[in-house]
Amino acid sequence: MTEIESPPFHNITELWETAPERHGDRVGAAYDGRTYTYPELHAMTERISAAFTDRFGLRRGQFIAIAMPNCIEFYLAYWAAVRMGIVVVPVNTRLLGRDMVAVAEDVDAKLLLTHDELWPSLEGQDRPAPTVGVDIAAEGVIPFAELVEHEGAAEPAEGLGPDDLALIMHTSGTTGRPKGAVVTHGDLLFNIAVARRGHDLDSNDAHLLVAPMFHCTALYTMLPASAWLGSSVVIAPAPDLNDILDLIERHRCTTLFSVPTMFHFLASRPDLGERDLDSLRLLAYAGAPMPAGTIRKLRAAFPGVKLHNFFGLTETIAMTHVLPDVEADNRPDSVGRPLPGIPQRILDEDGEDVRPGEVGELCFHTSNVVRDYWNRPGLMDESTTGEWFHTGDLATVDEEGYVYLKGREKDLIIVGGENVYAGEVERIIRQMPEVADVAVVGAPATGIREAMGELVKAVIVTEPDAALTELDVKRFCNDKLAGYAVPQIVEFRDSLPRTPSGKVVKHEL
Repeated sequence: MTEIESPPFHNITELWETAPERHGDRVGAAYDGRTYTYPELHAMTERISAAFTDRFGLRRGQFIAIAMPNCIEFYLAYWAAVRMGIVVVPVNTRLLGRDMVAVAEDVDAKLLLTHDELWPSLEGQDRPAPTVGVDIAAEGVIPFAELVEHEGAAEPAEGLGPDDLALIMHTSGTTGRPKGAVVTHGDLLFNIAVARRGHDLDSNDAHLLVAPMFHCTALYTMLPASAWLGSSVVIAPAPDLNDILDLIERHRCTTLFSVPTMFHFLASRPDLGERDLDSLRLLAYAGAPMPAGTIRKLRAAFPGVKLHNFFGLTETIAMTHVLPDVEADNRPDSVGRPLPGIPQRILDEDGEDVRPGEVGELCFHTSNVVRDYWNRPGLMDESTTGEWFHTGDLATVDEEGYVYLKGREKDLIIVGGENVYAGEVERIIRQMPEVADVAVVGAPATGIREAMGELVKAVIVTEPDAALTELDVKRFCNDKLAGYAVPQIVEFRDSLPRTPSGKVVKHEL
């Protein structure tokens, strides 16, 4: 298997420190109508990192928690910490205030950086560390602007190696307490190389960053890869479609990474033909398969633009699969083949490799998985057998090596002793043109059907003005699924609950 060569650095601190010299006056970031060159960005991070050490006594190896929406201050805090060997702990801004504080406490964060948008949730909480805020006028909160204006500059950390910590990335927590995946400098360097190859990233890209900045797409990939290549990151404060279109036009954005739901609404905009969007070259999506109908709309709306489905986990140090554009129409349910340097196996219950078409558990070699969960000794070992990390994702592979996810192991629904894979039922229902989104879960069987154990429940979001009934869904599925796999319950909703990474929060269904 072809190996992927990482950038020639020992750590991403060196990558950032050399960026002004390597990239000159190229634009590194854009936010709120303003662009920032690499020298401007680096100068600001020098002052902020000096404030980290002078005002707060932060030292290499300590932690800061960042609970902010997408903004330039997040970008600056990230790189200011990285250059000092301080570990960044991004906080999911959709958590309750007490849960945001719990993430900071989990790592013993020495500083909490937040924003006016989050202050109503955090104001009444007993915060364990000094608080720095953006646009917050409250007693005890230090304005972020003071850090940017701090006099002096701190020397970057020396001697950081690939095994030194860079991030603690907590899982999205769809079930149970979020776990903090330990991400090293070497992990991020490898991620840069994988992302560059998987998505053909280059120095001329302007990436529209709509995905939350506390998420892997931003902190594993976009920020480090751009600093290596000299491309730019256009920071969208929120996934507002009007703003997205404006930013693409204004900054001539070339890539947009998001979830299928957002692309569905984007492709349905009646005014796309009136917008100047020909700078786009790539639309990349993850978190769920893209319905075939949405792919057709995107092809019509963005001719010549590549469509990439991609896949990875918080625990994998890089994305693991990319479905190339040439297969987007033929294999919309596939996440693609594993990328070079990403060994995978799909194993049955006996630990043997499944044959093409059979369902098993998707596993990755431990060399491509984070080494541990923070403050949770032994937890990673519970998901590891020998050299293989068990993801809990059920999958099949076809004769040509393309992988198809069937859902989580917990998504296995047992109806009268028969196995039903939620992902397979979802795949069938997505073929209906009236369906915009769907999730399938197991529901307890009650009453006269109690002996069946579980029932198949489909929760569906329809296209605007679509007239779809429960009977229509059952008839459609009846022609394509075994009788026991046809949904016994069909529910229609306006939307599905999702994590920021696009995964459906199924326990809410």
